[in-house]
Amino acid sequence: MTPTDRLYDILKSAGLDFFVSVPCKLLGELIDRLAADASVVYTPVAREEEGMGLACGAHLAGRRPAIVMQNSGFGNSVNAVLSLLNYYQVPVVFVVSHRGSPGEPIEAQKMMGSAIVELLRVANVVCVEVPGQAALDRVKPAIEQARREGRSVALLLPFSYWSGE
Repeated sequence: MTPTDRLYDILKSAGLDFFVSVPCKLLGELIDRLAADASVVYTPVAREEEGMGLACGAHLAGRRPAIVMQNSGFGNSVNAVLSLLNYYQVPVVFVVSHRGSPGEPIEAQKMMGSAIVELLRVANVVCVEVPGQAALDRVKPAIEQARREGRSVALLLPFSYWSGE
């Protein structure tokens, strides 16, 4: 199984059934799988904040939402996370490509890459680092915990996740 196949299966087995995404090269295969899956609701969005609103509405309608995005998109969305999701205790799963992690070819991504774990902590979002497929066993329990606590959880997937390092 590819790293994307394993991640996809775990997300589905955790009961996630509503996905929004912003384009990302690292998450492209996952996004394609979601777009082709008739068993979930999938909507591409132009900005991450738009996804926060849709995910909140989906949660209120009984869905289990996730947002697929880069870590830079989380930075764009901090206000929506704090004043919408956290305030109303809406648990959303953020599937986050960790741009700026080791192996990143774009220098400008490295600043946010080095800040994302602390930014998630300050935003009261559970952070689960998934450096490789062996760490996928952390995902489902973290999603269940976040749901019980009414908190969001970020699955942080660095370059090493896809490279098998």
